[in-house]
Amino acid sequence: MTDELPYYLIPDPPDTVSGVSVLIRLIDGLGFRFRWATEGLREHDYHFRPDAQCMSIKELIEHIWGLINLITVSLTGDRANKSDNINLVRKSVLDMIVDLRKTLLYMNDNELKHARIHGHPFWHFINGPFADALTHVGQINSFRRLAGNPTPDVDVFTGKPDF
Repeated sequence: MTDELPYYLIPDPPDTVSGVSVLIRLIDGLGFRFRWATEGLREHDYHFRPDAQCMSIKELIEHIWGLINLITVSLTGDRANKSDNINLVRKSVLDMIVDLRKTLLYMNDNELKHARIHGHPFWHFINGPFADALTHVGQINSFRRLAGNPTPDVDVFTGKPDF
């Protein structure tokens, strides 16, 4: 396993506690968890779904891409183009998360307070796409186990691989 992609390790936390810094840490946790939930997937893993009514791992990754793109568009106005290649979609998710982190580093709490997502206030970023993305990362972890390819050992508490 390499550290070519972002979030091999979770970055150091911000120095201060504020609305922006808490959101940055939330984004870092999402980036780290997503990176490792999708590390080492095999081609047939992408098509795995435990039931016909469930999204496949590939569909979950693409859905997470859409959620992160929605956050990005809402905060920056920048819209990404999704690739048809799932490995590039995965990389794009991680790159958008890095870019969101950078955007937030330059925001203050007042600017965040006025951020809107589909016309709704900042709070909807948390209970909407961020919570949804974290839920789907958990599904990827579970689906991988069911498919016989469990997630690599990482410590989500310290943000480090366990190998």
